[in-house]
Amino acid sequence: MVKKKIVGAVTAVPLAAIAIIASSCSRSEPEQEWRPLQVEERAQSAQPASPADVPPYHESAAAARPFPRLVPAGYFRNPIVARAYEIAAEIPEVVAQQPCYCRCDKFGHRSLLDCYASDHGAG
Repeated sequence: MVKKKIVGAVTAVPLAAIAIIASSCSRSEPEQEWRPLQVEERAQSAQPASPADVPPYHESAAAARPFPRLVPAGYFRNPIVARAYEIAAEIPEVVAQQPCYCRCDKFGHRSLLDCYASDHGAG
């Protein structure tokens, strides 16, 4: 008799929890169907950055030369960070033409590539 009560209670508690969760997750309004934005809607929502909002970057790879010496990827234990440093070393001419939005230009950085010349690019 005691076993039946315990089994009943063990079964009832999870079922009650599921019912409570399901009732709290229901929406009162029907969900709108997803659709991609039309070209006009995207144009209206896009706000171009003003030149003052864009941190410095090099206009060309030639303008960035000589490239700074980058920290070797093996310096980092985190494989994601190490891979980012590997990529920066593989394509410095591309990374040099990207602005860095952490505003490290205040410290003399001239593009995103400068972030990978120290552990600053590790986040």
